[in-house]
Amino acid sequence: MKKILIGLFAVIFSLSAAAHAQEKSANEVPCGVTGTQAEANICARREYQKADAALKTVYDRSIYLLATYGGKDQQKLRRAQTSWLRYRSATCESEASIYEGGSIRPAVYYSCLASVTRERVRRLEEFLVVTGQ
Repeated sequence: MKKILIGLFAVIFSLSAAAHAQEKSANEVPCGVTGTQAEANICARREYQKADAALKTVYDRSIYLLATYGGKDQQKLRRAQTSWLRYRSATCESEASIYEGGSIRPAVYYSCLASVTRERVRRLEEFLVVTGQ
């Protein structure tokens, strides 16, 4: 029993160490240079994460602004955002679906997410400009 537990801990530790090493190497991938498909996938995901963070910021600012207009306006934006998130997901799943099983699929999927998300950020930023914020 003791040997089994020691073996189990060793397996868990080695898996944890491997995951940490993979995460660390993902953060060190230089984007914008020729590399492997795995590196392109990492860079595409990183670009999506940046766009998604910008979206959260501008969406939160928009919700805050709409608080001064009344609860109905915030509700409308929340419903619109929920619908938009479904649209984004469906759009990018559709674009990436033809690459299902291929190593390029993650890059196509995350590139789509980044592009569509950046467009949503621009739209919400325009809304803030129009309202004088």
